[in-house]
Amino acid sequence: MNELIESRGIFLDCDFGSKEEMLSFIAGKAEEFGITGSREALLQDLKNREAEFSTGLSEGFAIPHARTDNVKRVSVFFLRNRRPLEWEALDGQDVTCLFALLVPEKNEGNIHLQMISSLATNLMEEDFCRTVKECRDEKVLQSFILHTIA
Repeated sequence: MNELIESRGIFLDCDFGSKEEMLSFIAGKAEEFGITGSREALLQDLKNREAEFSTGLSEGFAIPHARTDNVKRVSVFFLRNRRPLEWEALDGQDVTCLFALLVPEKNEGNIHLQMISSLATNLMEEDFCRTVKECRDEKVLQSFILHTIA
């Protein structure tokens, strides 16, 4: 489970100007980390998923995700942006924090659905939201997220 979210996959001081910039960054990092062989293909998968239904939830959070052959191993990224971004969230608020879930098309069970469910449930908890919005240490945040969503 520890390999799902690595401290190098946590970005706490981002300054993106749009949802597309943020998704492009995720796809680029996934390529850099060997999670995908094609940044462009993964970016398109993320955009296609957003076109189906927005992954913006509430309280400034979104969970963009892709289950695709363009992903080699299950991975989670966490990004916190300095300024709110338009995301068509369920509550109409802009997004500052997101968890990106990348899952191979062929995987045991429905791990992506389990992870989305666990994250969505935890995002209803005030303490969880406050911690991920305020924590300044990648390693501490990595441990907190792993212990909470496991």
